[in-house]
Amino acid sequence: MRRSSPRTIYLTRHGESENNVYGKIGGNAPLSSRGEQYANALAGYINALNIPCQKVYTSRLQRTQQTAKHINSNLVVRPEIDEINAGLHDNLTYEDIAAAFPAEFALRDNDKLKYRYPQGESYLDVVDRLKPVLEELETEADNVLIISHQATIRCILTLLAGYPVGDLPYLKIPLHTLIKLRIDTNGISIEYLRLNVECVDTHRPKPDNCRSDRQIEDACVTVPFHY
Repeated sequence: MRRSSPRTIYLTRHGESENNVYGKIGGNAPLSSRGEQYANALAGYINALNIPCQKVYTSRLQRTQQTAKHINSNLVVRPEIDEINAGLHDNLTYEDIAAAFPAEFALRDNDKLKYRYPQGESYLDVVDRLKPVLEELETEADNVLIISHQATIRCILTLLAGYPVGDLPYLKIPLHTLIKLRIDTNGISIEYLRLNVECVDTHRPKPDNCRSDRQIEDACVTVPFHY
């Protein structure tokens, strides 16, 4: 990323959603009660900054806009930062996908970067649609906050920080955490700020067994706890 005057880009996922609580991917679920608490905590932090964020980017999905509603800044809705489109698997749990689409589930585990959901997107597709936003961030002079989603922030952070693209699909982007990217002539420094609101863990590591003939227990061994 081109270095300009010192500035900060803040990245965060939306607050915990009802789908997060029940282990469902994608969808357009509202915030859970703990997600609402995070929206308030995030606003308290952002609104108290000495140098304010001039813009807050959200996706078109309600959970990001609900997370932004208490922040005193210009709200900009950008479809480019929507969550990865899970296509036919949208609103399903990992267990649902492993049971109904075992071959597809194995294909994704084998190559999560390039795998495209049926009638949906791959991580590489998300990287491609983020290009207009990344180009704007290259020349943005003000501090900004981006409230988005796990897959999308994985892509944004990888591209801004210069992380290996091959590691992108498994980058940890926890809920209720603000990622602070300070950009100056020395480069980019990154700080993770965990706000004190409980939430579920949605990170699923790559399982050891990625074969298409594996048992469902092996396919789901790394699925995080959910209700």
